[in-house]
Amino acid sequence: MKLRIHGNSLRLRLNNSEVEQLRSTGLCSHTLQFGSGSLTYTLETSSQFTEMDAQYRQDCIRILLPLHLAREWTESDRISLSLDRTDGRPSLLIEKDLPCAHSEAGASKDEAAET
Repeated sequence: MKLRIHGNSLRLRLNNSEVEQLRSTGLCSHTLQFGSGSLTYTLETSSQFTEMDAQYRQDCIRILLPLHLAREWTESDRISLSLDRTDGRPSLLIEKDLPCAHSEAGASKDEAAET
């Protein structure tokens, strides 16, 4: 799971296995280690959550998704979920990180020379 922080917004990108993990367990979590501490970021689902939200407590960024919204997203072709805010809390974007349809490694020598 990739985390991007830009201004007052958070963006999470999940690969296919992370989307499946979220669907089956309700949790996807990663930790960034520092010499003297760490920062954990999680994407969590629960039927107790009523809206998409973000929290920060004790060196942990928690992105919260209502279970019905998480199910709809993980079990469909829908690529992203977003929440734009103007109230001082961070805006949120959660995306499926889909593999590229093609890459330069698969391009012929002629195609690579043109780029």
